[in-house]
Amino acid sequence: MIWPPVKAWTSKVEINNQIYFVAINYGGTLLTRWVILMSVIDSDVLVKVPWSKLLDPSNWESGWNKKSILTTNKLVVNKSNIKKNELTYPSGDSGLTIPITNKAIRPWFNKD
Repeated sequence: MIWPPVKAWTSKVEINNQIYFVAINYGGTLLTRWVILMSVIDSDVLVKVPWSKLLDPSNWESGWNKKSILTTNKLVVNKSNIKKNELTYPSGDSGLTIPITNKAIRPWFNKD
């Protein structure tokens, strides 16, 4: 998968009862890359995910896919990575800033 990440992601397990997320920011280099995801429904639910875990198809899937949800008792979610009510700034290429200042906006979905 290409870097920077697309914006739309589905978690394979519920995180605070949420499965659909938007990649609002990212950073790091090589093996230390990370992505901050915000719930589409509840903007208080933020998760910082290592890029390597985001690429693992048993945890995450790019796009918003209803068929990929597992039950939460199958996997353990590390709740220490979940942040509530913490202000996180979107990346310049997210298309989520006002005004939009970057002409190159990251795509929502992979072009497969």
